[in-house]
This record gives sequence, structure tokens and C-alpha cells, in this order.
Amino acid sequence: MKLQQLRFFVAVYEEGSFSAAANRVNATQSGISMQVRELEDRYGVQLLIRKSTGVTPTETGMLFYKKAVDVLRSAADADETLKRASGTMTGQVRVGLIPTLTRSVLSEAMLQFTETYPMVRLSMVEAYSFQLIEAVGREDLDFAIVPAFEGHDNIRAEPMGTDNEFLVGAPGERHLQPVDLKDHAPLRYVLPSPANSRRRRIDRYFADHHIKVDSVLELDAMFGTIDLVARSDWHTILPGIMCAADLDGQRRRLHPIVRPELSVSYSRIEPAAKPLNDAAQAFCDILQEELTRTIASTRKAARCGV
Repeated sequence: MKLQQLRFFVAVYEEGSFSAAANRVNATQSGISMQVRELEDRYGVQLLIRKSTGVTPTETGMLFYKKAVDVLRSAADADETLKRASGTMTGQVRVGLIPTLTRSVLSEAMLQFTETYPMVRLSMVEAYSFQLIEAVGREDLDFAIVPAFEGHDNIRAEPMGTDNEFLVGAPGERHLQPVDLKDHAPLRYVLPSPANSRRRRIDRYFADHHIKVDSVLELDAMFGTIDLVARSDWHTILPGIMCAADLDGQRRRLHPIVRPELSVSYSRIEPAAKPLNDAAQAFCDILQEELTRTIASTRKAARCGV
């Protein structure tokens, strides 16, 4: 049994077709099909049910997939051990972040990483969580940070922290005054479209706690949203880390949401069959430090009102 056969089988299993798997691993469809068939013939088992619309795994195939993923992760760990022995960290790290994080923690983390590991090429992508989840599933990214995610068969998830949400408005309001939206007059909100996981979570909060809304302006642009809020009587709801730059209250006023609090948790996701290499883990550790520090600073400001 070859590692390449395991990689091909895992790709077919996760993509649901030989053609999609071929595109993912840069191989020919016939070559992948032959390698998977060789596995089945060698052991006298059927791993996949082939149909004109794609493939579905047999019970044996599902069991074998989990073992194959474990073997591929172990092989990647062994490869990283030898690279580590060379003494120099090199290679490429491909990371995806949601817009919330690119504004708050990315710059400082990138500066620290590039100064410490100048031989590593860092590639960053900003996208919404559903796009990043798809990219990690295709192994286009080494890891991504998204709102809380439970994981899929082909994606592993690790918690990274929980942040409190703030009501954000223009100057003229009392800065850092806690707000109970149930008792507040209906507001006009700038929110992302329903396709965005943040919007669905905010809508659930409004519905669960009977919060009245005047009107909603849908805008899937984070920087456009915060600029519009600063210039008008519209409000929005943003995570604390997104509000760190406005703790001085000069351009926008922040209000911790209370009774109950509205919070968001973050997860690091990575391909199930591909553990983080040393360079990716180093960058992830720096991002974790920045995320933890920024969350702590906004929570302290909310408590102290300064």
C-alpha cells in the first residue's frame, strides 16, 4: 500500500467524484481511478460505489477513510520531523482569515512572523467563513480561523477564544455605556446579508430576546459598514476585536451588549489529513497570542468604561 494511493482515495472520498479529486491533487482522473481500483483488487474489498453522478463510500470505505487520514497525518508529522532536524524553518504557509481578524490582529502577527522567520513565505487570504471552510476542505489552505466550527470528516477544528459583541454607533452617544437592546428604542442596523453566518447569529439573538428592529441595511463589506456607521445614525454589531481601534471613542462609540451578552467564538480549522507544519504552527501561535491580547483589552475597556 502506497501513501499516494491513500492520498488519492482520501481526495475521492472527500470530493465525491474522481474528476473533482483529480483537479484537487493535480493528477489524471484515469490515474486516480486506477490507483483506487488497485487498492480494492489487492485486498478484495469495495471501497467506493461508482455511479454516473459520482461516488459514495461503502461501510468498508468509511472505516478505511478514517484510518487513511490518520496514516497521512502521521506521515506528514514524520516529514516535518526531518525538516526540523535541518535547523532552518523554510517553506510556505497559506492562511485564511475572516475580515474581523484582518483588521484587528493580522498586521502585528505578520510583522512578528516575518521578522522571526524570514525564510518562510507567508500567503494570506481574506474571505467569509463558508469560503474558508471550502478552501481548507480542498487543502488550498494550511489553516484558517473562522467563527466556531464543529468540524467535518475532512476538517479538524480547535477552539481559539470567545469574544463579546458591541453595538457600534456614531459620536454623540455615551462611549462604552452598556446597552440592553430589549429596552432600547428600535434601531436602524447595518448588517451582512443572511448568507453570512454573523447575520444568522444576530437574527437569532434578536428573535430569541424579542428585540425590535426599525430597519436593516444589508452590506457585505466590513470596512464600508464601519465607515457608514461613523457618518450616520445607523448602528451595527461587531466583535470586540473588530472594535479595538475604536476604544478611544473618537470616530465611533462602542456599547457592550448585556442582558444577555452576545458573544462569538473562534476556531482554527485545518485539513484532517494534513497537520500543521512547524511554520504554520508558529504563525498560528502568534495569531493566538494577538487574538487573546486583543480580546482581553476590549473586555477590560468594557468593564472599566474607559
